[in-house]
Amino acid sequence: MPVANTAEEQALLLQIADGDAAAFTAIFHRYSKQVFDAAMVYLKDANLATETVQEIFLKVWLRRSGLTEVDNFRDYLFILTRNHIYDGFRRQLVKLKVYDIHQQQQPTMQADADHLLLEKEYDGILRAAVSALPTERRKVYQARQAGFSNEEISRQLNISVHTVKKQMSLAMQSIRTFVSARVKNDVLPILLILITFRR
Repeated sequence: MPVANTAEEQALLLQIADGDAAAFTAIFHRYSKQVFDAAMVYLKDANLATETVQEIFLKVWLRRSGLTEVDNFRDYLFILTRNHIYDGFRRQLVKLKVYDIHQQQQPTMQADADHLLLEKEYDGILRAAVSALPTERRKVYQARQAGFSNEEISRQLNISVHTVKKQMSLAMQSIRTFVSARVKNDVLPILLILITFRR
């Protein structure tokens, strides 16, 4: 039998529904690792799983007004993650004209056209921010997102660990500045949270 939200969690969801970024951060910290692990089961790729975590929590924020109706947030996240990944598989297969997939999905998990456009727009902004980084800084950032440690990156790029840390810090500053100049104020705090806590 599904376990209902605790009183504390329900309170956080209500706060998020009201636009509270601090409550969103708390929920993100609580569940981002679980979403990452669930995505890894399907994707087998840390980079793709990390991107999935960002996309799922962006969906949560964009659909925050409906969180007051969610009785089991953990199950909600799992279904959202599964359907998001299945949608990606389906789009790939349709694009390649391999075969059609008829995936039955719960109506409550479907994003409307406006949300899909917004998600695509924000993902493009984040990718553009990374592309705009200087070459070495971009390599350090991408290696960290792929799950490599500072020591491993140091060996790969033949630079000191101190330089790795410095370049990563500068990369995060540049990305935050880039995103801040291009994103609406109501979504900006959430995107900055997702950028800051990327794996």
